[in-house]
Amino acid sequence: MSVFTDVYAVGHPNPDPNVPEKLETNFESAAAKRADNAVEVADSLMKNRFSCRWYLPKPVEKETIEAIIDAARCAPSGNNMQPWEKVYCISGAVKDAISRELVEGNTTHPEAYSGQYHYYPTGPIPPVYAKRRFDFGKYFYAPLHVDHGDLKARARVSVRNYEFFNAPVAFIFTINNALTQGSWMDLGYFLQSITIAARARGLETISQESTARYQLILRKHLPIGDNEIVALGMTMGYPDLDKIAEFTAKQPKREVSDIIEFFGI
Repeated sequence: MSVFTDVYAVGHPNPDPNVPEKLETNFESAAAKRADNAVEVADSLMKNRFSCRWYLPKPVEKETIEAIIDAARCAPSGNNMQPWEKVYCISGAVKDAISRELVEGNTTHPEAYSGQYHYYPTGPIPPVYAKRRFDFGKYFYAPLHVDHGDLKARARVSVRNYEFFNAPVAFIFTINNALTQGSWMDLGYFLQSITIAARARGLETISQESTARYQLILRKHLPIGDNEIVALGMTMGYPDLDKIAEFTAKQPKREVSDIIEFFGI
């Protein structure tokens, strides 16, 4: 007998009328609706995803953002804890004010700020990951005509992080400070779901660890609770395809054979 069997009686005292009695898997639902291109569409949304750093000056409607969150909130989480504490959506004058302070903080005294967790190891990064990180820089800076050793040019490029890449909308994601690694993985499901739901609507995104580093500035402008860890930022908007074609190089991804090992199949 499980712990849950001991605590909860059989059945549910207040059934949710929005939950269908017969749950369908995605495969069954797609087959029932004869959505023959479901696999192609889903694969395309994931395989063509990229970190977008160039956006059109076109607003994203509030209703569109709500629809994206409505889809992403169905992301899986352990025991349905749904650990995405809060999503702070900023735009307009609020976003601009935060951006100005972020740029100033990064430009004048970045050492005064730190995140509430370590995104990267505090010690040496294992060689395989260090190489991928270095290779990222080659693909990222080459279209911008910035040499790896040109620290001033790299700093100028970095500032665009704190301008939210001129995207019309940005998000700040928090997680309760009592939660641990499992819930952080669940938050990742939620973030990926937002990314895919946005792409399905013609929008692109980029996740931003750099924003979390300046959580003290964010707290001045947003009602972030003391029990909340600022986990990540994200920008969202309609992509400027011309600038993307000029200034963005596709990052390489590992081959399937390098990732998975089969046993008994």
